[in-house]
Amino acid sequence: MPPSGILMMRAAQHRLAFSSQISTASGSLTHTIKRCPHCLAIIPIGGSLKKHIAAVIECREDEENAIRAGRQKRESERERERQREREQEQRRELEEWRERERKRREGGQRKRARATLRRSQSAVASSSESETRSELAIKRCRVTVEEVMDEDAPHIDISATRSTQGPSTPPVFSPSSGGLHPTTERHRMTVEEGMDRDASQINSLAESSTPSLTTPSTPDPSSVDLGPRAEHSGGAPPEHGPSALNRARGPALRSLRRPKRRLRRWRGLLVEDFPDPLAGAPISNERIPEPDLEAYVNATGTMANPKDFEVAELLMTSGMTDETKDRHLKSILYRGNTPWPTGSVLLADVDKLPHGPEFFLDEIEAEHARRPRIQYMVRRNALELLQDLFANRTFGPEFAYAPVKYWTTGRKRERVWSCMRSAAWWWEEQEKLQKAGKGAATIAPIILATDETHLSVMSGGQTAYPVYMALGNLIKDWRRKPSKRGMVLLGFLPTDSFEDIDDDDERRRLKADLVHRCMEKMMEPLKEVWEDGVEMWCPDGRLRRVFPRMAAYMADWPEQNLQCCTTTGTCPICSTKGKGRGDLSQTADLRDRDETLGALRAYFICNHVGELKMLGLKPVWPWWGDLPDVDLHKNIAPDILHQLYQGVFKSHLFRWMKFFVGEGVLDDRFAAMPRAEGMMHFPKGVSAVKQWTGRESKEMLKQILPAVLGNLSPEEAQLARSVVDFIFIAHSASMTDTDLATLEHELDTFHRFKDVLIARGFYQSSARFDRIPKLHALSHYVEMIRWLGTPDGYSTEASEHLHIEFAKIPWRASNKVRPLPQMLTYIQRQEAIRIHRTYLDRLNERDREHKGEGEAQEPTVEVRSISIAVGYRPQGEGFVDAEFEGQVEGEVEEGDSDDIEEGVEDEWCAIEPVTYPDPHRHLAINPTKHDLRLKDVSRKYEAPMLECAIKNFLIRRCNVPVYDVMLSPEHRIPVWHCLYLHHRPLPFAPFESPRRDVVRASAPILGPGGRVLKEGVWDTALYLERPNQIRSNAEDREKHGIQRYRAGRVRSIFSLPGHIRHVYPGQLAYVEVFRPFEAIPASPYGRMHSTAPELDARGRRRVLVIPVNKIVLACHLVPKFNQLEPDLRLDPYTDLLSIGRHFWFNHYYNHYLFLLIQHWRRRRPTWSERLLALRR
Repeated sequence: MPPSGILMMRAAQHRLAFSSQISTASGSLTHTIKRCPHCLAIIPIGGSLKKHIAAVIECREDEENAIRAGRQKRESERERERQREREQEQRRELEEWRERERKRREGGQRKRARATLRRSQSAVASSSESETRSELAIKRCRVTVEEVMDEDAPHIDISATRSTQGPSTPPVFSPSSGGLHPTTERHRMTVEEGMDRDASQINSLAESSTPSLTTPSTPDPSSVDLGPRAEHSGGAPPEHGPSALNRARGPALRSLRRPKRRLRRWRGLLVEDFPDPLAGAPISNERIPEPDLEAYVNATGTMANPKDFEVAELLMTSGMTDETKDRHLKSILYRGNTPWPTGSVLLADVDKLPHGPEFFLDEIEAEHARRPRIQYMVRRNALELLQDLFANRTFGPEFAYAPVKYWTTGRKRERVWSCMRSAAWWWEEQEKLQKAGKGAATIAPIILATDETHLSVMSGGQTAYPVYMALGNLIKDWRRKPSKRGMVLLGFLPTDSFEDIDDDDERRRLKADLVHRCMEKMMEPLKEVWEDGVEMWCPDGRLRRVFPRMAAYMADWPEQNLQCCTTTGTCPICSTKGKGRGDLSQTADLRDRDETLGALRAYFICNHVGELKMLGLKPVWPWWGDLPDVDLHKNIAPDILHQLYQGVFKSHLFRWMKFFVGEGVLDDRFAAMPRAEGMMHFPKGVSAVKQWTGRESKEMLKQILPAVLGNLSPEEAQLARSVVDFIFIAHSASMTDTDLATLEHELDTFHRFKDVLIARGFYQSSARFDRIPKLHALSHYVEMIRWLGTPDGYSTEASEHLHIEFAKIPWRASNKVRPLPQMLTYIQRQEAIRIHRTYLDRLNERDREHKGEGEAQEPTVEVRSISIAVGYRPQGEGFVDAEFEGQVEGEVEEGDSDDIEEGVEDEWCAIEPVTYPDPHRHLAINPTKHDLRLKDVSRKYEAPMLECAIKNFLIRRCNVPVYDVMLSPEHRIPVWHCLYLHHRPLPFAPFESPRRDVVRASAPILGPGGRVLKEGVWDTALYLERPNQIRSNAEDREKHGIQRYRAGRVRSIFSLPGHIRHVYPGQLAYVEVFRPFEAIPASPYGRMHSTAPELDARGRRRVLVIPVNKIVLACHLVPKFNQLEPDLRLDPYTDLLSIGRHFWFNHYYNHYLFLLIQHWRRRRPTWSERLLALRR
């Protein structure tokens, strides 16, 4: 055993590994091990190392048992909830089936009476005197009734006691009934017998749970599935015998089966549609015709000319003042070349263009004891704005009309939560409309966002209070993009602060009441059509009856309390108290609409303030109080910008890390951090950042954990890692039930280790956590995701960006004197320009398609795809299955638990592959440097062994004999500076956006006198070295996950010289190689993999020339700062990738890489995949 270093003790049976620093002083080796790394309890060692190992194992087992018990409890609660939902659905379907049967019987009786009358008349006329009365009776009873299976109705199986003589046989019909074969789907019987059997089914279903049918004329009930009958024929013949029946596990039991729903496959997921086919369906077969673009353009006058409109668009959108526009149009450059002699003529033509709904100025009276206060609000008609959004034809393929449920398997064991249509809120609202008998109803989920923003920069204190509206029907990717116009301006709220009111409580009440009364006024048009809906033309050109519903509210924490009428110190979602709010053990009930409104009514009617104080409510009637079934407490959306990035990370975690490591040390490490494409660099450190935005917080979050991990204790490391993992998981575009369980686990981990902040002296007591409301908000994330969808669809980043377009820029364009009317005029003109540009682009695109019909498409010239044949491809590498291509395939039946043996894995899970990246690689069609000598590349790109590495590549990879390798330093090669890797969305995360990685390898640019004008950049990347290579040890498995790849620093991207390019015509990369990654993360607390540069026998960096098609991912390596030389100066010019000897693999570099690492840790290859790999 070495006298220094890290001692790794492993207990093989329990799979336990922990580390401790060996003391160099004399004495017992175990004196340095004092605390358990899991529960922080001091373990009495007693001088025995075995006792310490046993104690740690026992502590770890207790922790795992507690976690397992919590998960089982939550899973059982969810299972009970699902069982209740299934029972309710069965009862509802039974009632609907009974109602259909009653109507069918009433219609059948009327038809039967008419048929009997006609038969009797014809029988009397055609019968002869020789016919007996018995024969007439037989003819009168022979009326055929055809039985068909109704897939939409519940099937009723009535089973008697199973015979001991063997399986029951199909019914046998007599030749007198028509001679039908027993396996046909219909049989003949008399009307009287059929009605008697129908009546016996319904009566027995309502009265008893174990009915028995003893009618002699009825076939054997154990062999016939008696279901509802229709008066038409068709459908597939049913199966007979025991295999076709859903028998109960006991004699004389009857089971009610739900109709089998059809699941369709989409992007690797199984989609369950809403059971009512009328949900979101059009109410007519009409389609609104496409707009006549040519007639519209011709009616716009001077704006019809694309060249003239381009000039107008440039002048209107470049931020010029009206005076500057007038000067431009009067200048020599514009005079005579445009149809507008002055700026006023241009503005007059712009005002003639169509724009969005008009703005209205309303007066609102603020109730005050001394005198009424008149305030002014600006609003648009919310109903017209809703119709304008629904009529946008560009939303067509990205617009949803009905809710769905996403599942990972056909047995629906794990649900996927993503957009609003996949969440529980839309499904429940659709069920309410269905129960209310609304028929073909389409829900319009209204999403509102409010936030007060500052307009003046230096002085003046001017503020604006915009209100934005969006629709949950539109996919969240389009709602987030301002260019798609998925979120629009609804109006402006007044911003009077009532500074002349001396009473603080009265001033706060007036401000809150003013906001609620204005919001109430804005929602009045929607309230009028709330119950009955309104007909609207939709983006697909069809007519639907739309029911607006309040779905979600996007706001930061103070705004959430304002809109929910809750006090600042309370939670707008639950009724938790201030004391103990920072602890997960303190549970509280969710707020209820009826409870809130009841307490407010008691205050306004009887002046009872006790209940208001107990619930933490403000004495203000909410604007949503008169809207039916609107509970804003449940509709508050999670805000990842203010609650996670700007809240938990910026305001708390970043301060904790500065306290643990030191502000100066943290600044130096961020300044010397190795750079990577797409990641912000902080050359002056992080303390120099004066104005934090969401982007700065996101970029710091990517780098914070590897920068401080080496200096943290195990407890501090788990505290920081749990917060970072929580934020990254919450940022996902879709989450499964497993992801939600992981989210809860990370939050539990943080609360388990948060007391280290008290032990280190950052906080004095645990009561300090009660004063962090954003930390308490994290406890509601799981339930909010299930209710509304993932948080990335409700980030206030979208509304923050719209402040610039609808508030700040219009205010700057005004003359600051009564700016509101000028701002509205500016906004309408900008809308008119955008609408006209859209129409012109659509018209030009249609003309280009018409002219280019039948012509071949020209190839791109900017980049070209690298497609190099590879002799050996690992199983799973480049795996493309039809289900992952995004198309909708055939329907898949929902699995029936009675037909699937318990304990057997779902087939879908068994064939799910382990995902590995297989990007499309692109290089510029023209090299950055066309003709460089090998020795110049070696010197400028710091690749001294380039020539030797190329020779090794030709000999070992291309099997070129040594004597045929003709290469000298004077040979010239082309060089590229960027390699682009385009990744498709991951199969297990189909809602994520595609990813583009850039691997840079550029030499420094020198100016006069050798001065460096631009630093050289050499990025690190993951490359596939030996995929699926089985180790020599038979007990080891094949390489999996991150072990399949190695990290390398790309120094140059080039092609072979012309005289030997026929040997390998593709592009190559010269890389500095790092050691393989270990199977288990080197840091069990930070869960980060590590690596180190690989050295040759002489102690030099090992280099390698590889094809660029082996590079699969850009990566980020961070040195272990605690293992660098103490006297090393850290600044932006320090090349730590060349100096460092040990590195962390930073999987927080981007969200795509984070999801891959999480997937590889959860998903292990199946035995079938391993066998396939061995066969290859």
